[in-house]
Amino acid sequence: MTTISLTAFLKILTKGTPQKVREYGRYLTPGGYAFYWQLKEAAHALTVGGESFADCAKPIEESAREVERKHNLDGLKSLRKWVEKNALTEFFGAPAGACSSPGGFVSIKLEPEFGIVSKGQHRIVQLWNSKGSNLTRTVAGVGIFLLEKNLCVGDFAHCKAGILDLRKREIYVTDALPANIEAMVQSEFAWLDGFFKQYSKAA
Repeated sequence: MTTISLTAFLKILTKGTPQKVREYGRYLTPGGYAFYWQLKEAAHALTVGGESFADCAKPIEESAREVERKHNLDGLKSLRKWVEKNALTEFFGAPAGACSSPGGFVSIKLEPEFGIVSKGQHRIVQLWNSKGSNLTRTVAGVGIFLLEKNLCVGDFAHCKAGILDLRKREIYVTDALPANIEAMVQSEFAWLDGFFKQYSKAA
């Protein structure tokens, strides 16, 4: 089974078929590098862990990869400003999980960085810090749908989900998802099953 992060899935979602084939083709060979892993860890430490910004930023600042260092540090600075602007002080560890396509060829990792309590509402938050990809309300809606359907259950049934665009310092939330969101997800999963099934047979 091929595993894809939620942010990668959302980035590719709105692309045309030729671009999708190229992007998902990268998952046909093992390997790859998680560009944002340091930002994810730092964001969790800054919020849930209650650590200082300086302590959270230090591992990123020590990274030998210049582009990664700058991008992740900018993202962490943006998160700090967003937290301060909204006077957020109560955080909690968010649940993690995955959802699989009907054919079982693809698994989408659902790993929101933290949870917040704002105006009495518990919300799990997925960060978006993608270079070169704009987060639209429709794409954010797909992400929120997957997070709420798979993670806002059981002990977290009282939670809502949101996707925080660090580049705009804007959080996307919705209390009423568009009716076509689930159909969009199923359509994309069907395409993915067909794509990876084809290549699994070839292998």
